[in-house]
Amino acid sequence: MKQVIVAALAAGLAAVPAVASAETEPPPCPADHICASDPQSVTDELRKLGYRAELTKHESGDPQIISAAAGYEYRLNFNGCTNNKQCRSLGFVISFADDGKNTLELANNWNRKKRFSQMALNENGSLAFSYDVTTVGGLTKANFADVVDWWQVMLGQVRGYFTEGGQK
Repeated sequence: MKQVIVAALAAGLAAVPAVASAETEPPPCPADHICASDPQSVTDELRKLGYRAELTKHESGDPQIISAAAGYEYRLNFNGCTNNKQCRSLGFVISFADDGKNTLELANNWNRKKRFSQMALNENGSLAFSYDVTTVGGLTKANFADVVDWWQVMLGQVRGYFTEGGQK
């Protein structure tokens, strides 16, 4: 049963942009808020928080930011987009290559113990580690800073988790 749960989770992660997109565009981003519908504001705010932030495009054409935290380079994907614009949510994601230790048990153990992030075993043996947040209606700058801080904390925790062999 555990294998089915993670397999379904992995399939769900791959489908997030399609599932999360709505037929209507998100409402305009309120002034002084951070919204996935305004990728430049997300990029600028990450930089103000002291992070590297390179605004690029995902292979799908949707916006994407390349950044780093806790010693890891990661991608910040813009999800639920309409025609590569008017995105509705942000997905922090990093993939860990198959090192022979990536297992469904490792991913399931993480998912049972952690609230905000998810780990999934991909078909190629890599682990996808992600954290998603909706921005419809906007995030205040303080809330966005907290979201980014949570991601950094979780990246630090995952490093310890791997060091401890998935026992943390």
